[in-house]
Amino acid sequence: MFHPTRGGTRGGRDQFKWEDVKEDKYRENYLGNSLHASVGRWQKGRDLTWYAKSGSESDQAGIDARQSELQRIKELEAEALAQALGVKTKRRVDTGITEKELKSAISKSETGGAVDADEATKESSSIQGLGFK
Repeated sequence: MFHPTRGGTRGGRDQFKWEDVKEDKYRENYLGNSLHASVGRWQKGRDLTWYAKSGSESDQAGIDARQSELQRIKELEAEALAQALGVKTKRRVDTGITEKELKSAISKSETGGAVDADEATKESSSIQGLGFK
């Protein structure tokens, strides 16, 4: 009298097979028919779900490089937009100078370059221009 319920609707999940869809004359009406019920020579020996699988390590390295490039481009665009809107931004320039080179340049300027600049400033302030009385 009581029968177990079928799994699903429209004929039941337990009765549905993709092999039956391959032979059905209305197979184009099924969603996913081109992957699950592929018919013809074009699909023999081909991986139809290649796009959903993770790639090799070299592909992953290329993806990581692309993502880092896109992130850098987004940062530069945001900075350009802020500058166009008149918001003061810190301008970051990638010079390629290492930290060691920077420290050596700073130490050189503290010993010799800074004194010369101060003397030049003192001399220029003592010069009197035209019309000075």
